[in-house]
Amino acid sequence: MHGEAKPGLLYESPFTDVVPQVPEQVFDGAETSRLFEVINGLNRSAMA
Repeated sequence: MHGEAKPGLLYESPFTDVVPQVPEQVFDGAETSRLFEVINGLNRSAMA
C-alpha cells in the first residue's frame, strides 16, 4: 500500500544492522511510544 509506514519495519534491516534492538535501544519507553504514535498518525492521515 502506498503512503503507509509499517512500525514493525523498525525491527528489521537496515535498522537492526545498526542497532540490534531498535528503537528501544535508542529511545526510552515514552519516546518509543511517541514514535509509534507519530507513525500511526501519519498512516491515518495518508489513508484519509
